[in-house]
Amino acid sequence: MRQRWAFVVLSVALVLLATWTQGWAFASAPLWSALVLAALVTAAGALATFAPHPGEGRLLHLGCGPCVPVDALAAVGGAWLALTSAHDGGTASLALALTGFALARRATAPQSCDRGC
Repeated sequence: MRQRWAFVVLSVALVLLATWTQGWAFASAPLWSALVLAALVTAAGALATFAPHPGEGRLLHLGCGPCVPVDALAAVGGAWLALTSAHDGGTASLALALTGFALARRATAPQSCDRGC
């Protein structure tokens, strides 16, 4: 349940931050808008996987393998690229690729990055 709330809060926060910093251009740049929205929601999904499960306390789950920093940096870096893409479709697509990479790695984490280690 915490991960769902973390996803919702992060998604709303990132979309509001993008609105505040760049503004949306759905009419003039629909592809850029869709790419940035997808990248921000994907970053929120990847970052929400760090939220603790019920019964694990309030500490973030960072894992114990070297893959965790890569996933976190890819998610944060992709969100940062999306927020600074300035209506550039190429940068927004790179942001989506980075956040998609982070989410895919978090969803298919190897045993060394699992919560049980």
